[in-house]
Amino acid sequence: MKPATTISKVCRVLAEFRQRPSLGVTDLARRTGLLPSDVHRILSSLKYCGFVEQNPQTKTYRLGVGLMKLGLAAFQRNELREAARPLLLRLSGEVEATAHLAIFDPREFDIFLADQFDTSAGIPFKANFGVTAAAHCTALGKAIMANIDHESALRYLERKGTPKSAPNTITHLALLETELRKTHSQGYSLDLEESTSGACCVGAAIQDWTGATVGAISVSMPSQKYYRAQPAALASAVRNTAMELSQLVGYTRT
Repeated sequence: MKPATTISKVCRVLAEFRQRPSLGVTDLARRTGLLPSDVHRILSSLKYCGFVEQNPQTKTYRLGVGLMKLGLAAFQRNELREAARPLLLRLSGEVEATAHLAIFDPREFDIFLADQFDTSAGIPFKANFGVTAAAHCTALGKAIMANIDHESALRYLERKGTPKSAPNTITHLALLETELRKTHSQGYSLDLEESTSGACCVGAAIQDWTGATVGAISVSMPSQKYYRAQPAALASAVRNTAMELSQLVGYTRT
């Protein structure tokens, strides 16, 4: 079904604010390929509804309180996040590490942090909800990439690239393919100081009632603590929690 033209234009305008905190009419028109007059009409309507605000000095626009309230409602009522919260809290306590939830947006091919718990006495990992998780070097990203269509994952990695963010980051695509095959086979992913020096993570994918990969969970801890732990027991705890969460959102193992 073809989307309504006006709604599509509004969505294109709003989507640009994900990358920049404020934008003007001319810049938005250039970025979206829309006529400045169209952009102005859209922004005027969104401003009237409280979804954007305009700076009176610079005349630029930013997302408004109305949109923030709508976004918070969607965030708080997300079925996967609601189901995951008690499991993440339990997992964090069991392994004494920071537990994370990432949600996968297949349309935009985004992997973003949706929740985090830390009940340990160790160093907490700073929560930055909404931040994108790198697909090639985080446990969350690798768990998802290993459990979606192989060709789609490769196209995504080729398009986004595999930049080096830590000494152990896997940047060679062939090596990363091997890593993803191993991840899929063993049922969990590893980030051994590949995203951030001094931090290790273990992750596992989440499937919904259709069998589609909808997200992932992970636990993170300082690397010294990880190497002193029992990796097999840690991986088992993460994998089992991911399976329990998958079943809560309708997944049935075939």
